[in-house]
Amino acid sequence: MKKALFLLCLSALLLAAGCLRGGNVPQPAPETSAAESQTATETQTQHTAPADLPEDACGEALTWSLSSGGTLKISGEGDMYDFQTAPWNSERQNIYRIEAESGVTGVGENAFAGCDKAYGVTLPDTLERIGSGAFAGCVKLSSIRIPDGVQTIPERCFESCSALWSVTMPAGLREIGDRAFNLCDHLSDAKLPDGLVKIGDESFAFCERIYSCRIPASLTHLGTNAFVRCTRLSRFTVSDDNPNFAADDRGVLYSKKMTILLAFPYAYGESSYTVADSVREIGEGAFSYCDGLRSVTIPDTVETIGAQAFYNCNNLETVTLPQGLTVIAQELFANSESLREITLPETLTEIRAGAFEGCKGLEEITIPQSVSVIERDAFGNCADLTVRVEGKSIAVDGWNVYWVDTNATVIWDE
Repeated sequence: MKKALFLLCLSALLLAAGCLRGGNVPQPAPETSAAESQTATETQTQHTAPADLPEDACGEALTWSLSSGGTLKISGEGDMYDFQTAPWNSERQNIYRIEAESGVTGVGENAFAGCDKAYGVTLPDTLERIGSGAFAGCVKLSSIRIPDGVQTIPERCFESCSALWSVTMPAGLREIGDRAFNLCDHLSDAKLPDGLVKIGDESFAFCERIYSCRIPASLTHLGTNAFVRCTRLSRFTVSDDNPNFAADDRGVLYSKKMTILLAFPYAYGESSYTVADSVREIGEGAFSYCDGLRSVTIPDTVETIGAQAFYNCNNLETVTLPQGLTVIAQELFANSESLREITLPETLTEIRAGAFEGCKGLEEITIPQSVSVIERDAFGNCADLTVRVEGKSIAVDGWNVYWVDTNATVIWDE
């Protein structure tokens, strides 16, 4: 108590001094009291299952039972514990339905992961929390309604639910975590609700039945590769009221002022694309896995191209890079096996790890004199490649000894 009163008085004195000087006083980070530290620790561990958990318990006031017909029932009131291995794990192959009764407020981490015979899930309106990985690997689950009290669909929640085609998301949903629906390759009905603020990394990666995506006005954060390899996704649309994102008339997703190209729809429908002149940056993974593209023209206004932006574009043959580009990012064109023609700008200084690894169709490339850094496997697995190096007779400091395939031909400028 004395310590708290001392800190309070000290803060008041500093504030008064700042007012007398007519300026702002930088505020120190608040000191965490022992009580606050204890509360934080309790918050982190409150869902963890105790070591001496009774056989039929799954929460402080929750029990579970499995009927002869294969219905796993969660009964009682309150939140479920988080698990590495759920208490019904040994019975997973006998679970065909999952029912949480009214009064249950939380589903724990990994609670039903790997219940690969469960085809139906019923969640009560009292539910407020779902833990990460809760339904991962439920490969027979076809549809689910998430109650309105749930604000977050956490990371890996439905990962690899390959039969899941319909998800009714709650109106109050605020966040979809990383890889939440990754590898749900039948998912086609998943409307993003108004009020959604964040979509995490790879949230809908490899969801091959999503045809379109509407970004609501509330969204402020879109994770890296959020819709990568959505092979039927033909366009993005954005609410006119969204202050952060916009889509062009062809359904390509940009930042609001069209300065960052964020995501290119896999099923774009044409084989070539020219990036808008307003663009300064191409985001990480923006064109990755877009097999329909054969050529891309990037204007000189672009200063940065993110890692893996053209990763695994199997039919991409030519790319026009901007003059002024200084870095070829990590795995930028990796595994784009048809790439056969590319000119590196004379402003280039770095070629990062795996930038052209696996570009087996690339026969010749010239490295400009300006390049001072080449990282490991920049041209790995390009056995038929001839590399012409300008202004150097031998690799310089900063060039990894394994920067090029051992079977490639390197011609040094003498």
